[in-house]
Amino acid sequence: MPRKTMRLFSAAVMIFLFSGCATIMHGSRQGIFLTCEPRVANVYIDSAYLGKTPLTAVLRRGKNHHLRIELPGYKPFETELTRRLDGWVFGNILGVVGIALDAYNGSMYRLGPKDMYPELIPLTGNSDRGGNGLSIRIVLHPDPQWEPIGQLTKI
Repeated sequence: MPRKTMRLFSAAVMIFLFSGCATIMHGSRQGIFLTCEPRVANVYIDSAYLGKTPLTAVLRRGKNHHLRIELPGYKPFETELTRRLDGWVFGNILGVVGIALDAYNGSMYRLGPKDMYPELIPLTGNSDRGGNGLSIRIVLHPDPQWEPIGQLTKI
């Protein structure tokens, strides 16, 4: 076999056997930046404590993850980080082994949503803090559709 043909054949075999486009491009883990308002809250991934916001969680791409952000006095924020097929997997058109490798280590997926900035909602009333359940909130720009239930007056 001529030398040039041998090189082309060897290159084709290497591409066929050892390609793993998604694995090569971004690996089997993905970083997701998490922060919230108020700024410092506890982060749990799959019920395991990860740290306080803001932080970057490095997660395996091959499975869905349950995210929970919580702070005393606020309603917890919960969502599912779901895996979706990543476009880099289509770089494996010639490589069956590459597709198998990307599927095995989870590189063929991308987790979403990618970055999050939820606003934690304060709990209504003060019942969780031992108060009487009365809460007063002052806003600078009230919604015109709100129904007034009272008015503060200067004595």
